[in-house]
Amino acid sequence: MEIRAHMVGAGKAEGEAVVYNGPFAFLGDLSPATGKICMPRHRLEGQSLVDKVFVFTTGKGSSGCDFAAWATKKNGKAPAAIICLESEPVLSGACIATGIPAVDRPEKDVFELIKTGDYVRVDADAGIIELEGK
Repeated sequence: MEIRAHMVGAGKAEGEAVVYNGPFAFLGDLSPATGKICMPRHRLEGQSLVDKVFVFTTGKGSSGCDFAAWATKKNGKAPAAIICLESEPVLSGACIATGIPAVDRPEKDVFELIKTGDYVRVDADAGIIELEGK
């Protein structure tokens, strides 16, 4: 199944999905050293995003998110790609600066169609999310 979306950060990537129906920030939610969700009491606390296709609602921005995203990418601990409902400026900047392929505004309900563990391909250049086996 293909879902059309809007390109935020250019590139192509694929991998296992991690789905979180909530907002996300590189600064404070994700450890740049481990690539794991580090926010205490977060529903995904301890979950690795390394080389995963991370699906969430929106960024929750902070002026330090670009640097945190850069450190995560430099350490080889970044998500493979990002799919969100609506990217805000800080998240968009972080994805563009780090080269993480990202899309937003999917034409279909990704929270209904994509489950954690599903294999997903993201072609941000073409604005396509491909769900394997669906």
